Amino acid sequence: MVQIKLFRDHTPELEKFEKQVNNFLCEHKDKIVVRDIKYTAEYPNPHNSAWQNWTAMVIYEVVGDVAE
Repeated sequence: MVQIKLFRDHTPELEKFEKQVNNFLCEHKDKIVVRDIKYTAEYPNPHNSAWQNWTAMVIYEVVGDVAE
């Protein structure tokens, strides 16, 4: 069964956001097959472009009987 996992963060640190997504992938590496990852970045304040709204959607299929 295909499922999704959504991530969202407001941070100037891209690495922090990447770590959230990568941690999910590592924690579930034996339980899922990733079909796609979609992401967006938005600058909510044009006067302070360091802070961004990040969103990511991991589309995956569960392997076996473990659903998250």
